[in-house]
Amino acid sequence: MSCIKPKKQTGLSNRPHIATFFFFLLVLLLACTRGKEQPSVSVPADCQQFLDKYFDAWKSKDIATLQAVSFYLSPADRSRLPEGSLEIWRESKNKLVTENFERVTRDFGDFKGYKVLRAKTTTISPQDQLAANTIGSGIHTELVCKAKFSKKHDAHVGLHLIKETEGSQYVVAAWNFQAEP
Repeated sequence: MSCIKPKKQTGLSNRPHIATFFFFLLVLLLACTRGKEQPSVSVPADCQQFLDKYFDAWKSKDIATLQAVSFYLSPADRSRLPEGSLEIWRESKNKLVTENFERVTRDFGDFKGYKVLRAKTTTISPQDQLAANTIGSGIHTELVCKAKFSKKHDAHVGLHLIKETEGSQYVVAAWNFQAEP
């Protein structure tokens, strides 16, 4: 009589199956998260045109355009400036734009592209004196964009845009770049 002993299974003999299972689970999770990226938020056409101009200037390293569309000074603030100081203000503003561009480029690398994650538009009338005196009357659009760069690949760009009237052009009143968490 022959005795057939079943082979005792140990945890070691299941390792290839467990490793394969976890590999497929990892692939599945990565595939599922790739499609989770949020679509770009819709913004008004004139705002989108401004964003394209602004970010095209970043991509082409056109500092003169960035200087031209950056920093807002309300008519009330302009009227309070002493004679001849508006030009000094422009020069210091342009210097700051150049320094910030150089810092962001050094830290993040060359700009590659963007998409809008969030947008909020608010109109501040001249009758709302407190808000108008603080940040200026007009159409204010606050945006958060996801920007791609060559070094630190993703950054969040916060922009506060303002235009004084419906027919005027947007200007960057404030901005910041932050590496994506």
